[in-house]
Amino acid sequence: MSTRSTAVLRQEIESSLAARIPGALSVHFRESPELVATGIAEVDALLQGGLPLGGLSEVAGPACSGKTTLVSSLLARVTQQGAACAYVDVADAFDPHSSAAIGIDLGRLLWVRAGRTEEQGWARLDRALRATDLLLSAGGFRVIVLDLGDVRSEQVRRVPLASWYRYRLQAEKSQALFLLVTQMPCAKSCASVVLHCAEAQERWESASKKDERKDEKQDPQKDGLLLLNGFQFHVSADCKRRGVSREPAPREPILMFGKKLASTVETFWQRTTHWAK
Repeated sequence: MSTRSTAVLRQEIESSLAARIPGALSVHFRESPELVATGIAEVDALLQGGLPLGGLSEVAGPACSGKTTLVSSLLARVTQQGAACAYVDVADAFDPHSSAAIGIDLGRLLWVRAGRTEEQGWARLDRALRATDLLLSAGGFRVIVLDLGDVRSEQVRRVPLASWYRYRLQAEKSQALFLLVTQMPCAKSCASVVLHCAEAQERWESASKKDERKDEKQDPQKDGLLLLNGFQFHVSADCKRRGVSREPAPREPILMFGKKLASTVETFWQRTTHWAK
C-alpha cells in the first residue's frame, strides 16, 4: 500500500470517528500540570514545585505526623493568593482560630461540617462524600480538602474505588486540586501523588544553652531544664507519571505525574516553637 493511500485511509477513519473520538489516530501530547506549592520549602523541593492541579492527591499518616500542618500551610498560601478553597470536615476537627493564626484567609475558605460528633461515623462520612461530590461538580474552587484523618481506616475502606475515580475526573474537569487526608492511603491508582507522613519527632533544647546563645546570664535554677524547641517531620512521596517532565538536575529524583509509579522519595522538614518571655 502506498504512502498516499495510507494517508487517505487514515483521514477517512478519523473523519468517521470525529464525533466520538477526535483525532483517533493522532498522537496527543499532554502538558505537565500546573503545580500548587505547599509553602513548605522542603516538601515543595521534594515535589519539584508542589501538588498537581486537576487531579487527586493524598496526604496519609497517623496523628501528630504533620499532615494537618502541611495541608494548612497549602491552604494559607492559596487563600492568600486570592483563590477560593473548600474544607470538608468529617470529624469536626477543623479549628478556625489556629487556622487563621497559621495564615489561612477564612473569608476565602468554605468550611463544610459533615455533622455532629455524636452521630454515627458512617452517617457523617456519607454526608461528607455527598458534599465533596457537589463541590467538585460546582467548580470555582482551586483546592478542595476532604479530611478523613480522624475517621477509622476500616470505615474509609468502605468507600468504593469508583467514588475516588469519579472525584479524580471531576477535579480534572474543574482543574481543582482535590486533596484527600487519611490515616492510610485508600485512593490507590486514582491518586497522582501520595504523601506519607511519619510520626513527628520532638526536638528538645536545654534552657541554659538557649539563654547562653542570647548572651544572657545562666540561671542555675534552669540548669538541666529542657524546653520543647519544635518538631521534625518526615515525609515521603509516591509520584506517578503523566505527560512530559522537566529534565532533572544530576542526582535529583525523577518525579513525574500520571499512572505509572515513577519513584518514592523522602525528606525532612522542621517547625520551631517560639516561647514568650
